[in-house]
Amino acid sequence: MQYDRIVLNEPHASIEGLFDKKLSGWSIDDRFLNEIVFPLTDWHTDYLFHGFSHPNIKTVRFPFSRFIVDAERLWNDPMERIGQGVIYRYFGDYQRILTKRQEWSLGSLWTKHQNNLKKNLCENALLLDCHSFPEDMGDVDICIGFNDDWSRPNMKLLSYTFNLFKDNGYTIGINYPYSNSEAPECPFKYQSMMIEINKRVYLERRSIYLKTHHEQKKSIREVIGQLIETLVNS
Repeated sequence: MQYDRIVLNEPHASIEGLFDKKLSGWSIDDRFLNEIVFPLTDWHTDYLFHGFSHPNIKTVRFPFSRFIVDAERLWNDPMERIGQGVIYRYFGDYQRILTKRQEWSLGSLWTKHQNNLKKNLCENALLLDCHSFPEDMGDVDICIGFNDDWSRPNMKLLSYTFNLFKDNGYTIGINYPYSNSEAPECPFKYQSMMIEINKRVYLERRSIYLKTHHEQKKSIREVIGQLIETLVNS
C-alpha cells in the first residue's frame, strides 16, 4: 500500500488576488466576503496537510483564491453553464467583469498549477486532493472521494483510510457530500484520493480560527499526518 510519492494538491486554501484589480473583476463587499468567499475557502488546509519533511512528499498549493481561478475545474466543465467553470463569472447575484486579455492571463494560472501537479507526480504516486467543506453541506466529519476510472485508489488504501478516521472517532462519507478527485492525465499510472474535512471539525463555530481542543482521540492534523507518513515509501 505504500507509494513512491505523495503529492498534496491544495487548490482552494488561498484568498490571494481578490483585491488585485488585474486579477479580480469582482465587486467585493462585506456580503460577498461573508456569504461566499469565507464559507467556500478551504481555510487552513495548507496547515492541516502540511509540515512534512520527507523528500517523497510534495505539496502543490495554488497561490490564488478559487474566485480568481478554480485550479481544479476542467475546461468545458459542466459548471461552466452557470458561470462557475475554471474562471468564475457569476456567483449568487454577483457578476464578474473581465476583459478577454484578463481571461487569457487567468487561464495561464490554471495551466501552471496543472503542470506543477504533473511535474511532481510519478509512476506509483498517490495524489491526495486536500479540501474542507462548510458544516451545512454534510453531516459527516470526513469525505473520502475518488473517481471511478483508472485513478481509483485500491481497496486496501480506501479501507485503511476509512478505518483510521473511524477508529479516531470521526464519521465518514464515501463520495459524500462531494465526489471525485483531481487526476490530471499523465503518461503513467497513479492513484488519486480526495479528503474533505468538515469545517466544524477544526474551526471554531462561525469563525476561521483553529480549534484549540478536539473531541476525538486525535486531532485531525495528527490523523492526517499518520495517514500520509504510513503511505509514503521510506
